[in-house]
Parts: sequence; C-alpha cells; structure tokens
Amino acid sequence: MAQLVESLGPASGRKKTAVRDEAFAIDDDFLDDLDAPPRPPPPSDSKPGRPPSPSDLPPPPADEAELEVDNLTKILVKNMEHAGEEGFFGFCNICEQKVIGSENGVQAMGKIYHKTCFVCGTCSAELRGKPFFTVETGILCDPCYHGTLERCSVCKEYISERILRAMDMPFHPECFKCHDCPKLLDGIPFTTDADNQVYCLDCYHGKFAPRCASCGEPIVPEEGKEETLRVISMDKSFHVGCFNCQDCGKNLSSGDDGQGCYPYEGNLLCRDCNIKRVAAASGK
Repeated sequence: MAQLVESLGPASGRKKTAVRDEAFAIDDDFLDDLDAPPRPPPPSDSKPGRPPSPSDLPPPPADEAELEVDNLTKILVKNMEHAGEEGFFGFCNICEQKVIGSENGVQAMGKIYHKTCFVCGTCSAELRGKPFFTVETGILCDPCYHGTLERCSVCKEYISERILRAMDMPFHPECFKCHDCPKLLDGIPFTTDADNQVYCLDCYHGKFAPRCASCGEPIVPEEGKEETLRVISMDKSFHVGCFNCQDCGKNLSSGDDGQGCYPYEGNLLCRDCNIKRVAAASGK
C-alpha cells in the first residue's frame, strides 16, 4: 500500500513530500467480516405499523384556488405600487404588462386586459364592447361560440345549455316530446313509427296497436310489462280474455276440457255450441 508522508524541513520550513510503500496485510477478522451477512439498517424512529405523522409527509401541492389567490394578490400589490402613475389603468391579466390609458384597457370578469390582448381564442377578434363567452378552452366571440354548438333536430335553434341525444340526434329537452300529445319524453320510454316520428307508449299503442274485435280496445302490454299475447282467428285480433264463445261465453283460448274455437258461419263457438248450431241448422 502506498502512503503519502509529509514533513517540514528544518532550515527553510518548506513542506517535503515523500512516498513509501508498505505491505498490505489482511488479518482473519477482516475476512470474517467479508463472509458475514450484511448488517441490518439502523433502527428507525417510527414504530412498525404506525402511520406516518404529518411531519413525515411532503407538503401537498398548491391547488388551483390557492394559485389563483396568489396571482390576484401579486397583481393587487403591483397595482398599488403603480397607482400614482399618470394614466395607469392596471396590469394586463394575459401579458402582465402595464395598461396605460383606459381607452387601451378592458375590464372583464373582475380583471384588467389590454384591448389587444382580450381577443377571441379562435378568430382573434377584439372583444371590447362585444358579447363574449367563456368556455373551457378560453374566451370566444359570439359567432365562434355558436359555431361550436349543435342545433336542435326539432326547432333548429342552437343548444347552448343541456342537450338531450336520442336516435343519434340532438334535442332541447323541452323539444323532445310525443308527436300526438304534449308529454315530454326526457327519461321515459318512447318509440317511433315508420316515418321516425316519436311517440309516448300510450299514444303509439292507441294509434298503431291492433284492436280487439270483441271489445274494440287496443291490444297492448299490461303496465310494467313489455310483451302481450293476442289471439288471431278468422283474420281478426282478440285479447286472450275476450276470445270467448259467442253463445255460452266460455273462453276459447285453450283446447283443454273440450274448449277451443269451432267457428260456424262467422261466429266464434266452443265445440258444444257449434254442435248445437249445426244440429239446429239441420233441423235435428
């Protein structure tokens, strides 16, 4: 092993440097230390299972509200520092430069802007003295804002607030209603006809559902159900409960116990009443 040895000379006081080599001896204790497992880390002040204290955690990042307050505070301080300057109107919220002369400034949404900075984010038109709209992407003039909106499929007007989408088309919620009645269909079941006209279920069934040949009422599902049964006989439709023998009133919707439909001369009859009619017609 090379060692650096320094000494001072007796006469001049200058520092002398010499290098000498010494044998590097490895003792048994050093070898034992190499073979030993790694030492455990020093004990921590925190106890196992103990949640970190607030002092152990990094400070939370500032949220947008805090950043906004800080920014407004800085602007207020700067405005107070320059309040005595002639024509000073404030600091522009966009470029952060002085606005000199009120004719060159705009005050909007509680902030100060150069009139050349307060422009539409799409077409760059100056917005001083004009209507504007704030959106997620910035500030828009009236034409550019309406250019981002959809038109209602019924009234053809722009939809600037809540939009209702049905059948891949946009609607005002107050425009999406039944074709035959004033019922609004926002959030309730509806259906359409062959011409894509929208109906509430009551009006659709009343207009298009087959009518029972016995009672004259439409054959529609019961409340809370989506399907119903109808009986077709002699090219006529019947409710299951209305499909009865015209002589005795027995229900004909099942073939059990002699039931079933046995028409005779355009009349719905059970088997027994059919036999009676045939017998009466033959004079027996």
